[in-house]
Amino acid sequence: MSIVLAPLLLLLNLILLNLILFLLSMAIHEQIDNLNIWWFPRDFCQSRFGEFQQSGTNSCTLISLILADKVAKAERFYHRVAELPPRGWEIFGNAMNDGNSVYHNVITAHTPMARNLNLNIPDAISAIRSQHKMNFRLEEWFYTHMEADPTTPMYNRNVAMQLSRIFQITLQVFQQAAGSNRDMPSNLFAAIIADSRTVMMTFDFRASIVALFDSHQHGRDAGAVFAQCTIQNIDDLLFWFISMLHNVYSSRPALFEISFLSSQPGVAKRIPPAIKKIANDIKKPSKIH
Repeated sequence: MSIVLAPLLLLLNLILLNLILFLLSMAIHEQIDNLNIWWFPRDFCQSRFGEFQQSGTNSCTLISLILADKVAKAERFYHRVAELPPRGWEIFGNAMNDGNSVYHNVITAHTPMARNLNLNIPDAISAIRSQHKMNFRLEEWFYTHMEADPTTPMYNRNVAMQLSRIFQITLQVFQQAAGSNRDMPSNLFAAIIADSRTVMMTFDFRASIVALFDSHQHGRDAGAVFAQCTIQNIDDLLFWFISMLHNVYSSRPALFEISFLSSQPGVAKRIPPAIKKIANDIKKPSKIH
């Protein structure tokens, strides 16, 4: 049976790869200051792409985690901020298909009434690890969250500044630990959940690049979106992200949940949380009247 199926699976993989390459050629590149953004056609998103697209409405957390795991396993993923990573969209497309597949196998097939269930990070990790073929290696380092007032003037700028502060503190702690341990990985990941949507931020310290993967559809014309810049320009990325949520979804989230993840075994025991209390303990900008 496996001998018969092998050529079929190979053919399906080739078809999927060719589809990804075709969609790549249609990506719209946008540059805003130090930030490079690629908008993909609407068919390249979690709810419209791949074999299990019917499970893609609520699979963004699974997709984000699987994508980060694939990036962690790639020998060298990022090159230049002005260019798409050479294997970026092959990995992104495979992560969408794999995430939708896990959602179908673990959630839809066993609990049909819960087909609109959104998973948190621990539950999503458990679901992925139940599919042994995934060989998922990422571990959660720590979780924090940040509240925001949607009615505050300068919401986009203030929220971006608060998030930037969280990331700056966390990167400093992680890199200090890496400096005293040669076995530490050269990347770090952060899943951000806001308004029931999960996106993944990746930090590559060798290339000094931070990137954001968002597998959702964006409006009528755009599918998934990918943005990247140098780590020193992370403020530009975060401000764009917060502005994009409002421009595309009319969303000003009141809560941001952030889970930091690493491929370092036992990371939660080896490195204390960078932010020991919830992120709201970080001083917020004063309201403008």
